[in-house]
Amino acid sequence: MSSFGAILFVDDELENVELAAEIIEEATGRDVITVATVQEAVAALQTRDIAMVIMDVFIPLGAKSRKVLGPRARRYQEHVQHLGGLVLLEEIHRLSDPPMIFSHTACTDHVLLEVFGEQVEHKIPKPAPLDTLLHHVMQGLEQLKAAEG
Repeated sequence: MSSFGAILFVDDELENVELAAEIIEEATGRDVITVATVQEAVAALQTRDIAMVIMDVFIPLGAKSRKVLGPRARRYQEHVQHLGGLVLLEEIHRLSDPPMIFSHTACTDHVLLEVFGEQVEHKIPKPAPLDTLLHHVMQGLEQLKAAEG
């Protein structure tokens, strides 16, 4: 994963994350791409160099979502109402060089949090104060730099 790539912010309430995205972009000097669906996130992951994904758990799949869910989403589909986050995790892990993943969510569903807990580097409660969100992002970027050595 490239420590020099953009940051992808995935949240279906874009109006609530635009200010955070602007502050992160200004503080890090990186492009911050905001999208509202899994479909848009996957398109960004396939066309851009993404170093970090900050994602909500409850995100819509999008207008042209795949009819077949991946194995992780199928495993939990009977117990979880919102599968968008799981589908996006599967798409991210299919990449040859997956980005660092942060969850940014108000989710309290223990099944989803358990699944996400295995997959994300940082868990940021939503709504998080902007300084908390920025602190986690900066810490993640430092981890990426250190990993690239």
